[in-house]
Amino acid sequence: MDQSGPVSVDGTATFNAKRLHEVTETCRLEYQYASGIKLILGQGQKDIPQGATFIGEKGEIFVTRGQLKSKPEEIVMSPAADSDVKLYKSANHHKNFLDCIKSRELPICDVEIGHRSATVCHLGNLMARLGRAIKWDPEKEEIVGDAEAAQWLQRPYRQPWKLG
Repeated sequence: MDQSGPVSVDGTATFNAKRLHEVTETCRLEYQYASGIKLILGQGQKDIPQGATFIGEKGEIFVTRGQLKSKPEEIVMSPAADSDVKLYKSANHHKNFLDCIKSRELPICDVEIGHRSATVCHLGNLMARLGRAIKWDPEKEEIVGDAEAAQWLQRPYRQPWKLG
């Protein structure tokens, strides 16, 4: 969803009782996309392994750094067809960035992809802090129907700085 984002996020989260840090201690967030895709993020959840699990019509693929597994095993053993979507491969993101400066090609994660990825994280953090669902318009990049939550999208600039 590099050119879009979720339409809502809901879930639960717990924070350190003594406020020793800002991040959640546990969370289970569910992001819903307009296409029907659901993304579930878990921290401190026994039923959600660290990594990414993709669940589709033909099975599951689990991936984390240095590990790739599937159920059934044939999914990752089968060679990709020419028509299959293939991911950009980079063994070294720093080198990829420097190479792209020279070549003028887009890096594995260009600024728009980075922005959209960070937005997903920000929406999840905001939902966790407020303790309620957030509705999001990914085209306008606006929170829908929640003025309090929408205030978190920006903060006042320090003088003398201003936007455009």
